[in-house]
Amino acid sequence: MRVTLQSLSSTIQSQLSELTARQAQQQTRIATGQRLLQLSDAPTDIADIVSYRSMIARMQRYSSTLDQALAEQNTAEGALESISSTLSAIQTLGVDALQIANQDKWRTLAVQLRSNIEAIIEAANATHGDIYVFAGTKNTASVLVPSPPETTQRPFELVTTTPTASNPSGLEVRFKGNIEPRTVQTGDASAEQVSTTADKIFGAGGTALFDTLIALYNTLAYNSDGTPRADGQIPSPDQLENVSSLVKQIADASATVNATTAELGIRTNRMTSLQSQLQEDITRQREFLSRLTDTDVAQATMQLQRDQIAYEYSLKVGARLLNLSLFDFLQ
Repeated sequence: MRVTLQSLSSTIQSQLSELTARQAQQQTRIATGQRLLQLSDAPTDIADIVSYRSMIARMQRYSSTLDQALAEQNTAEGALESISSTLSAIQTLGVDALQIANQDKWRTLAVQLRSNIEAIIEAANATHGDIYVFAGTKNTASVLVPSPPETTQRPFELVTTTPTASNPSGLEVRFKGNIEPRTVQTGDASAEQVSTTADKIFGAGGTALFDTLIALYNTLAYNSDGTPRADGQIPSPDQLENVSSLVKQIADASATVNATTAELGIRTNRMTSLQSQLQEDITRQREFLSRLTDTDVAQATMQLQRDQIAYEYSLKVGARLLNLSLFDFLQ
């Protein structure tokens, strides 16, 4: 009799423990939304789950890279628009200088021109984070080491060198960066150029346009013999012809800047489309992963209710069986 009761008790306790564990498991699945709580829950799905998670993580890295690249593109586009606008103002200034009514005001116009040159340099030194966007791959202050007469750790700097007959002001724009394009990985087998190089904007060596602007400044601010121009002094025919030629060169350079801006816009649109495609792919992969890992709440709730009913029934049956006497068994 003792053996029979012990056997019944062990069986009932085992059933109750199993039901309790199953209820706890279903409650956890409902609370967390995760169907798989341990590897043994679905061993045949593990390889697919790992593959989906790895793919999602990789695409998220590419998406984050594109976000940063697009933000840099926006910074570069704003700087190029500023440069284009200032070049337009310089062209107007040059045309005004050729007007008879303004030919005695070249010294004043030269002061305005220098201010515009400095504005272009400021835009050329545009930064995104700690990166100078037009400095190629040599684009942080730590690697932009100045050499006298340079004094700043910025890629473009206006310095004053020894005056010469061809450059009586001694002004010169130095470029400390390089013209190597920077690219970012946007897929397992794809990359996009993220930088706009200085030579695409300012011509050969990244400074040709500045040479033209300084040549115009020198013509407006100095006489043919290199002496500073006095207020009210009338320019010579050669100087008028030189200004006309330089204004045309600046107009050509302005067209180049606008073309570079358009090219940047095309690249930005391509990156934006790629970013949208990546987001769609990430969403789709998450849906596939969700089918393998997420809890079917309705099914889990029904199973929890069934287990609860079985648990309560087992308690009642156990209570009845354990209260049976020897007489009940003999019957």
